[in-house]
Amino acid sequence: MEIGVLSVCVETQKDVFGVPLIGLRKSGQMRQGLPLALMHIVEFVEKHGLGQSGLFRVGGKVKLCQELRKGFDRGSFPQFDSGDIPTLASLLKLFLRELPGGLIPELHRTQLLKVFRDSKEEELNQAVRMILNSLPEEHFNVLCYLLHFLSRVAAESLQNRMTSKNLSIVFGPTIFHVPLCPNMIEEQGLCNTLTEHLLNNVKHLLPNMYPHASTGNRAEDIGANEDHQKTLGSMRVITQHWGRCGFLKDIGGGEGHLKTLGLMRVTRRHWGR
Repeated sequence: MEIGVLSVCVETQKDVFGVPLIGLRKSGQMRQGLPLALMHIVEFVEKHGLGQSGLFRVGGKVKLCQELRKGFDRGSFPQFDSGDIPTLASLLKLFLRELPGGLIPELHRTQLLKVFRDSKEEELNQAVRMILNSLPEEHFNVLCYLLHFLSRVAAESLQNRMTSKNLSIVFGPTIFHVPLCPNMIEEQGLCNTLTEHLLNNVKHLLPNMYPHASTGNRAEDIGANEDHQKTLGSMRVITQHWGRCGFLKDIGGGEGHLKTLGLMRVTRRHWGR
């Protein structure tokens, strides 16, 4: 009987940290294509901590960070305090560090580093954009959300001292999981430089699909989220077929594609050459 109870506990456990993004989606722990825990953290930090000096560099409270992590893994949404911004910043980095395979998987990391080393300056953004568009959908969504958030952090660097270069040093290792190897330090340094390039060119590389992302669980929010998912799918189609000169390539005819036309203006505002 006790074994049966234990079995039920294991089956109903909804871990958040250390779980693949597709696993979070399948277990219903995403809204608008994003992990709810990630949105909960980012929204609070953006509201209360953008001006905090050393944001993401100042260490948080280890014990509190672990307690908050356990709370998310139990399926709850812990209450945050504006005095714990450094701890929440650490929690965000922990979520990304423990993401199996990294936010940018090894295959895409290898491809990105190759074009970053070899491409001419005028061709670089197009080559990088093509690789980013081939990311798994969940990874693409989170990367868009994260980099646009970090660009807003960098915009407040006069207050928080976190320029895109400083942010790239912090987030390069959390976005790109470089394996142990003889040239690990060199490769991680290049990944950090690439992260800085992504931050400085995010408006040209990734659409801002989440200007008003919300973790709301009200019935109307859930209905809106279903529509938003369709919107994200359409925008993903648009970004995957966006040409070098900013013109939409032929993605086929039919009545269904007319629904994407209204999205083109939104996408083009955030999608440079």
